[in-house]
Amino acid sequence: VSAVSSTKSLDQEAFSCSICLDLLKDPVTIPCGHSYCRKCLTKHWDQEDEKQLYSCPQCRETFSPRPRHQLVAPSNKLQENICSEHNKVKEIFCQTDQQLICYLCSVDQHQGHRTVMTAAERAQREKELPARRTLLLQSLQLKETDLETLRQEAQDISRSAQTAVQRSGDSFREMALLLEKRCSEVEQQIRSEEQTQLRRVQELQDQLQRDVTELKRNISELDALSLTPDNIQFLQLYASLSTDSQRTEIQTGPRCGFEDVATAVSALREKLQLTLDPSLDHVLLSAPEPTTREEFLPCSQELMETEEQ
Repeated sequence: VSAVSSTKSLDQEAFSCSICLDLLKDPVTIPCGHSYCRKCLTKHWDQEDEKQLYSCPQCRETFSPRPRHQLVAPSNKLQENICSEHNKVKEIFCQTDQQLICYLCSVDQHQGHRTVMTAAERAQREKELPARRTLLLQSLQLKETDLETLRQEAQDISRSAQTAVQRSGDSFREMALLLEKRCSEVEQQIRSEEQTQLRRVQELQDQLQRDVTELKRNISELDALSLTPDNIQFLQLYASLSTDSQRTEIQTGPRCGFEDVATAVSALREKLQLTLDPSLDHVLLSAPEPTTREEFLPCSQELMETEEQ
């Protein structure tokens, strides 16, 4: 019950106006961190118009000129402005521990620390804002420059890749045409050699056929001679018989074939595969993919030089 009562008291004090002592109505928070009813604060500051010096009814911190900015309505985080230990507004900033504290904290666990009012700390921080803003702007400019560089890198990469695709495609098409042309030439050479060899064989066949015919005729004459009854006629005919049995020489070297040509073409194909595959891998995998701005810049220069060539 005591804890609930204490929490209720804390909430009532945190959300109460120190001018009318009622719960906050249309609450607003002023620069020092204290909150009031908008109507109560406006009436209080109207009474100070003659002095042109406006103060916080609770901590007496002064403001001049009268704050004309939009007063900030407290949200659900208003409780964070109240010290949970002393139930007081955190109106002091401890520079030693870099945290907001109440005035009781400053004479308790923060005693001896460097402390200032929140308004003074804010004023000091506001003086630092231009320098920090300048640093942020510089960082922004660098990032935008890097971003533009990367955009250019992407364009250069795409343009260079497209050029490489076009050129490599043209080269491979030219190689295909050359191979097709060479294939036709080899075929013509094979057919020409085929005709040469066939003519040689045909000539030998014709000669042998003539020899066969002649030999058959001689055999027939020889058979007919044995049937001649007259001795004188037999001797006369025998003397006229051809005894020429000269044999036509046929050079029967290794049978002509074209397997060697097919073997040579297959060897050329294998050599071409071994030549192309490693070189393509080397071109594509020779360097790791760049990931930083410093790694991209050399790539960009190389791509631009390649395009100029």
